[in-house]
Amino acid sequence: MRENTGKSKYVMLGMLARMPLTGYMIKKWLENEYSHFWQESYGQIYPTLKKLVEEGLAVSSESSERRNGRGQILYTITDAGKKELSDWLSKEPEIEKLRYEILLKISFGDNTTKDVLLGHLDEFIQRNEKLIKDMNGYIEEIEGASGLDFDCSYSKLTALCGIHIYTAMKAWAIEAKDIIAAKGEKDHETKNP
Repeated sequence: MRENTGKSKYVMLGMLARMPLTGYMIKKWLENEYSHFWQESYGQIYPTLKKLVEEGLAVSSESSERRNGRGQILYTITDAGKKELSDWLSKEPEIEKLRYEILLKISFGDNTTKDVLLGHLDEFIQRNEKLIKDMNGYIEEIEGASGLDFDCSYSKLTALCGIHIYTAMKAWAIEAKDIIAAKGEKDHETKNP
């Protein structure tokens, strides 16, 4: 399970501020909209929702939606939940901590072969191309959605950030491949004059 940063509560409140949701709907929304910039453990969804209800920040009710033959619980933010969310939104964000294993592997690249590094970079480029495509698809999806009771422009902004990040990482990987390939040729020339 991912480390709980204590922000799960605000992720859920923010989503519930848009509309009442079931735990399953929250899970799907996390996968589609937030996965490129926020990792939330699925094992945290239901305990967090239960805690929001206990704290009076949300209420639960039986949903008319059924999944796997079972009724679903629908969660709705309360006025106290809206205030809690508003208070959190007004605070300055914490400094982001990024972790890219590929950067560690490139940093220690003198301990492996050029081909291993180039393979890692090829996979990284493909992964970023897929993520760019996914984010563009998400933007198209929300632009085509109708009948939503909230402003989608903020969701588009987070997806646009993802596109910029993944495009930059792809460009870096292409440049890194060129540098490693050129370095490999230079090292070969030095060893075999």
